[in-house]
Amino acid sequence: MGKIKTGILGGFQGKVGTVIGSTWRGESIMRALPKTAAKAPTESQRIQRLKFKAVSEFLNPLRSTLSTYFGNDTGVKSKYNMATSYHITNAVEITEQGTQILYPRVLVAKGTLFGFQNLTTTHSETVITLNWEDNTVFGNAKAEDTVNVVCYIEEVNTFYVFESIANRDGLTASVTLPQNFLGYNVEVYAFLYDTVSKTSSNSVYLGNIAF
Repeated sequence: MGKIKTGILGGFQGKVGTVIGSTWRGESIMRALPKTAAKAPTESQRIQRLKFKAVSEFLNPLRSTLSTYFGNDTGVKSKYNMATSYHITNAVEITEQGTQILYPRVLVAKGTLFGFQNLTTTHSETVITLNWEDNTVFGNAKAEDTVNVVCYIEEVNTFYVFESIANRDGLTASVTLPQNFLGYNVEVYAFLYDTVSKTSSNSVYLGNIAF
């Protein structure tokens, strides 16, 4: 029950009918009680909530990377929120078993920087080697654009991020994964980044590699 301490025109604390009174920074404020949902969610709403939950659990460990490399700041949505929206729309599906992230559609970076040309990969033990062709004369590509690799293990929901491992004009780069990657399948992505304009290329999915 709320108590009115200074007359009917004064402030009050507690619940009175459908209004809650309190103080904030020395000022008396009132707010309405939240309305309880009277209807069960529609099937469309249920599916959207399942997708949101799956995408949030998948992307949360990568929040820092997405906040740096995914798209451009618009002042409306954060980069992480833009990444969440993209993946809900494009990279998750509902199955009989629940939800499934569609790894070939995942983007760990997104932008307008010119990407790799004819990128290929090989691996041995826990080393992944990337090779690509020189395309520094095309578009907004620069020789000093940095190469970045992201690896993900679904079974333990763990990302490993390798930043600035080479420059675009190096034409080759390697990353060494921890020994505890042995026995797992790893989803691998790579992208380029212009450190001056702070622009990324769209990441490239390099496949599911068994170690």
